[in-house]
Amino acid sequence: MINNSIINIGDNNINTITTSIDYDKISEELRILLDNYKDENIKEALIYSKSKDKKKLISCLNKLGKEALEIIKHLSLTTLEKLIEQNLF
Repeated sequence: MINNSIINIGDNNINTITTSIDYDKISEELRILLDNYKDENIKEALIYSKSKDKKKLISCLNKLGKEALEIIKHLSLTTLEKLIEQNLF
């Protein structure tokens, strides 16, 4: 009798999710956003990105309006866009 089966060794269902934030890149993109869209929340987020305070940074980004989110997409600020998508939506 021939057994035609596939043998799985190990866990092949491992999904790696990186939760580290590149604060330098976020700061750079927040400066670009601030040059194009004046908002007090962006200024605060820039301060918290420099001090690497994730909780307060996310809180500030949560207060951004729809127009600011559209500008982020328009300016192709991908690191900032991904951070917002992962933590707010």
